[in-house]
Amino acid sequence: MIKISDRSFFRQDAVSLAKSLLGKILIVKGNKTIKKCRIAETEAYGGITDKAAHSYNNRRTARTEVMYRDGGYIYIYLIYGIHYLLNIVANVIDVPEAVLIRAVKPLENFKGELNGPGKLTKWLNIDKTYNGIDLAASDEISLIDDGYRIGKIAADAVGDLRARGVFHRHDLAVVAAPQEQILGPAFGCGAWINRDPADAIVDL
Repeated sequence: MIKISDRSFFRQDAVSLAKSLLGKILIVKGNKTIKKCRIAETEAYGGITDKAAHSYNNRRTARTEVMYRDGGYIYIYLIYGIHYLLNIVANVIDVPEAVLIRAVKPLENFKGELNGPGKLTKWLNIDKTYNGIDLAASDEISLIDDGYRIGKIAADAVGDLRARGVFHRHDLAVVAAPQEQILGPAFGCGAWINRDPADAIVDL
């Protein structure tokens, strides 16, 4: 297993990084625990032209400043006052793109599913203290490549495309994936690897 510390891995555009993150292992070391999981679903946010991105229209604030850092930094934010969401900054300095980790598969005994971004951060004990951590250099949270290879990534439109802007989702979960579709930059994409797309509803 190889820790991904090469900055070039993270300096991809958000859509490319979203695909590259699929199947990678995320390791989070707590005070008394070490939790490992495989990334199953990701969502790319395309920066200043993506209406769904916090950095849309170049909104550079104290909250979004992490997104303007080099690829590989962690961006955490709170939604609904209860859920922390884990994002990995993509691309290069001053190109504010990021990838949301939407679902993971625990690599240990676990009852239930971590099929939502709020569920997985709760299980991993990730909160706002992780905001701004350099994933490429940290020992507290690491990204590992163990050589796992995913199946074909399939794309499908999801959500309100006009409101979402660029929405690319790549789900690890399918054995027989639907035929791949290529959608324009204003469309959303989903990807499934082990279950029917109709079942790929993700809850917070």
